[in-house]
Amino acid sequence: MMVSKLSFWPVLLAAALLHFVSAQFGEPAGMRHHIYALSKRSITSKKDDVDGKTFDYVIIGGGQAGLTVASRLTEDPSTNVVVIEAGSSGLSPSDAPLINSPAGNVYTSPGATDMNWNWTTVSQAHVDNKQLPWPRGKVLGGSSSINGLYYIRSTKNHQKIWTDLAGKGAASVWGWDKLFAAMKKSEHFYPPTEEARTVGDIHWQPNDHGTDGPVAVSWPAVSYAPVGAFIDAAGQLSAPPSDASYGGSSGGTFVATSSIDPTNWTRSDARAAYIDPNVGRPNLVILTNYMVSKINFDTSNKTSVKATSVSFQKKKGGKTYQVNASREVILSAGAVNTPQILQVSGVADKGLLNANNVPVVVDLPGVGYNLHDHLAGGVEWSPKNVSDVAPGKLTGDPKVDSFVNSATSYANTSTLMKKSMQSLLDSVRKNQTAAVSAYDAPDAVKQGYNATYGALAQNVLGTDIGIMEILFAMVFEKVQVEAALQSPLSRGSIKIQSADIFDAPLIDPNYFEQSSDLTVLREGFKLARAVGNQAPLKDYLDQEEKPGSSVTSDDQWEQWLRGIIGTEFHPSGTSSMLPEELGGVVDPNLLVYGTQNLRVIDASVPPIPLSCHLMSVTYGVAEIGSEIVKKNKKNYDAKTQGAGAGAGTGGKASGSGKGNSSKGSAKGNSADGTGKGVVSSNSAKTSNGATSNMGRAVVALVLASTLASMSVLLL
Repeated sequence: MMVSKLSFWPVLLAAALLHFVSAQFGEPAGMRHHIYALSKRSITSKKDDVDGKTFDYVIIGGGQAGLTVASRLTEDPSTNVVVIEAGSSGLSPSDAPLINSPAGNVYTSPGATDMNWNWTTVSQAHVDNKQLPWPRGKVLGGSSSINGLYYIRSTKNHQKIWTDLAGKGAASVWGWDKLFAAMKKSEHFYPPTEEARTVGDIHWQPNDHGTDGPVAVSWPAVSYAPVGAFIDAAGQLSAPPSDASYGGSSGGTFVATSSIDPTNWTRSDARAAYIDPNVGRPNLVILTNYMVSKINFDTSNKTSVKATSVSFQKKKGGKTYQVNASREVILSAGAVNTPQILQVSGVADKGLLNANNVPVVVDLPGVGYNLHDHLAGGVEWSPKNVSDVAPGKLTGDPKVDSFVNSATSYANTSTLMKKSMQSLLDSVRKNQTAAVSAYDAPDAVKQGYNATYGALAQNVLGTDIGIMEILFAMVFEKVQVEAALQSPLSRGSIKIQSADIFDAPLIDPNYFEQSSDLTVLREGFKLARAVGNQAPLKDYLDQEEKPGSSVTSDDQWEQWLRGIIGTEFHPSGTSSMLPEELGGVVDPNLLVYGTQNLRVIDASVPPIPLSCHLMSVTYGVAEIGSEIVKKNKKNYDAKTQGAGAGAGTGGKASGSGKGNSSKGSAKGNSADGTGKGVVSSNSAKTSNGATSNMGRAVVALVLASTLASMSVLLL
């Protein structure tokens, strides 16, 4: 391919401007010395772009949360960030079509490729000793690139329970109003097409949605009559139809929004939303196809260690590389990989670490515990007329192929259990102590289980909160009404089985450890069958094929569902926001206990199971987490600049000596004030002069960045 010589002039001019800025004004305070070639795209698979370099923030995991945080932090051009992702970019000609088509999540599923971690659980004692598949995204965008696209919000009641459990200061950061605003911040809502609205019986409240965020949220271009029929039938039996389910209400029947971009009818995943529009940012580098093998710490402060760097490898047994973090390391690797990385790095229960020959850095018992997940399965029918349902394959028509299943209903305990509700509640509450004590877990973790179990038993079960999701699905020209347990009491764990990150962790969701979960889900399947047999939905359905009319008794239902049950793909809780004495891993500022600058920002943080699909909540967590990090940087820099302003009004600024730190009091390369660095300028200029120079420098840098972006387009 021939490239015009004119394509290179913005790059040359940008380089000249950068040289001029550096020569005339020095590097502006906070503008790190690692500013990469401005013509370079952000996404790379070359380790030399990262190895041995220093960034303000090292983000582990280029999934939904990690890319959100990376995008938000690099809005500030003085902040540089590297993201390390184990999977591919998802941009190759073979990968991109699998991700982009919404209906492709079923018919050309990226989950059947190496964009999926393809985890498997350990044998589940209460599910016929089966090892169950656990798909998770292994690609830029993470599970947002391979999931079913459901964009559903949590509830005010769940958020109240979360913040009450999380302890002091949590409500001011994580209360419903804060999370609601953060979820809306991520969202660019589009109303439905007229066909989707009328045929699918779609209703919504405009004020419950954001319109300026990066994630496109809408409905498929087309719909089918059985969708509206499900809304009617489920509205009669499960929960009343609702147009307020995105504003924090509990329960309701509605057609959920999906992460679909109606400008081209493609999936709007985290990469497309947060990274693609900003891929030319010179302060953002995303390294793909490398595994983070360890977080390294400065342990000189025994009560609060400092994350200093991250090690990464290409393959098992391969050479180890390293990237340095001058401010923070941020773990956004998800509910499985985040605890695994903490554990191989020496931050976990000391018993587990000792058993795997991992040196103890922080004895933090809760890491990897409190795993909870939604369980799901479906009752299946053949349609009376195949023409009434969605095609059982991709058609090549973007509008038709934008159809994904999203009609849903959240039934509460009373609706689900009917006359047996009180006996269920009595049993759950009576058995709490025995149920918690039976777990093989550290004492602090058991204390946390006791707290979360009690909170769910008292504030979710028996209330108007939906504990069972009833979903409508049309797949492969079949119709399913599915049941998904939303508030399980069973708790599992993620544990390493060696010190090598390439050895898969032991994933034990411990399904049905609490027998009440089996009882509740059994009733969910009965409700699913009833909805399918209710007019007007039944008018579109022929014979029930699974489980079939022969399954009627409780024992028959339980035997059948053990054979077909699986994850709804919503694992969470393994780095819970709880007090440390309750087995917590992070505080309300998302800092890992026992560390100065290691945060977890992803779906492993919620301490309780939420009655929703986790995508919107994860975006909300990432948006709040980004603001926490930004605020911490702002406060630190203000403190640093104040300390470096000099003892007098006309004296020289302190910290004009060696180093590249953002605080000046001694030699070093750190951002925490242990090093001596350039605080204002290299001479005794007045503060007004320094400010003037800074302004000119920033203008020049912005111009240089703009020209570099032009070069990317021209090339």
